[in-house]
Amino acid sequence: MANARGRLVPFLRDFLTGLVYAYYEPPGAQMLHNNPLFIRRHDFSGDLTRGSEPPWSSPRLVGRGDTSGGGVRLTGGLPGLPFVLSAVEQQFIVPRNTQSLIWEDLVPSLVSSAVLPRWWQVTPNELHAVTLYQQFGEELLVNAAKDPILRGKVVAILANRMLSRRLGQLENALAAGNQEEALHLTAPSETFNLATEFQRQNPAEISHWGKFGGSLQKLTQQYPEETNEQKLSEDFGVPHPILAQTNARELLNVRPFPTFLGYSSYLLAESWESNNLYWARLADEKGLPPESLHEWVPALTHRMVENIFATHLDDWPALLRALRETGEEFRSGKLESSPKTIALAPL
Repeated sequence: MANARGRLVPFLRDFLTGLVYAYYEPPGAQMLHNNPLFIRRHDFSGDLTRGSEPPWSSPRLVGRGDTSGGGVRLTGGLPGLPFVLSAVEQQFIVPRNTQSLIWEDLVPSLVSSAVLPRWWQVTPNELHAVTLYQQFGEELLVNAAKDPILRGKVVAILANRMLSRRLGQLENALAAGNQEEALHLTAPSETFNLATEFQRQNPAEISHWGKFGGSLQKLTQQYPEETNEQKLSEDFGVPHPILAQTNARELLNVRPFPTFLGYSSYLLAESWESNNLYWARLADEKGLPPESLHEWVPALTHRMVENIFATHLDDWPALLRALRETGEEFRSGKLESSPKTIALAPL
């Protein structure tokens, strides 16, 4: 019996490791599905040949091009596995545009932020609240282009979320009455934050600025436990392993970090909190149940990465352009309805 158990141990180890890999599988995974030895060769002892990585540390990719050493595999423990798997699989994501720039450390963070959340406990009321907060934020921007008093309140709130250059552009657009430009300059996380902060600071004015404000006030009063800011932050936020030293999901509502090679790309990704909020809004607009986000959020994020077309290293608005382009594809029905890996449907 002991001998039989000894023979079964490697299979149990591979099975349990494979379950963890499958749980955090990035969208469009190629390595996991086409390399049958990738999981079986996971080396928990660490990279002993280098002498620098202790056992059970965060995994790292080794063995690229080294067929005699067993081929490519991960070595180390399992902490941080979602990010590492996303980093491996990003090599197979092909940009739609030639000469497009994709930040090496940003993409795995975006993808892992789409894979880590689980949506089983999210309710339709939460999904609709996320939509209304974004719509009410946009409504405030539109009205701020007409009302100087409201404009001052809006700019004061967004001053804590925008870098000075873009905030100046927004102020000029609002002062000129250019509503479309103001909306174009503002990311979903910023309209969401604008709405939540305005609700906190001016509760008596919520229903005065359009239909979405009134709908939001009614929903939050009727379902306060489901629609409060803390609950939505936990369910639709992203992990911040560097900024907050945790993989717990939350919305920090900080200014986007500029990118300048290497480490800064992690910070840019962790301060970019628009994706899950925007995907939730799309699902609510389509009338999809919250559990459908398990398929749509990773798939739409994968498609967004393909759509990124940055022209220079600090062109972070490329993320906003790619996000909206992907959203328009989804709204127009150009994307398949139940994707494993998202693809364009026949026109």
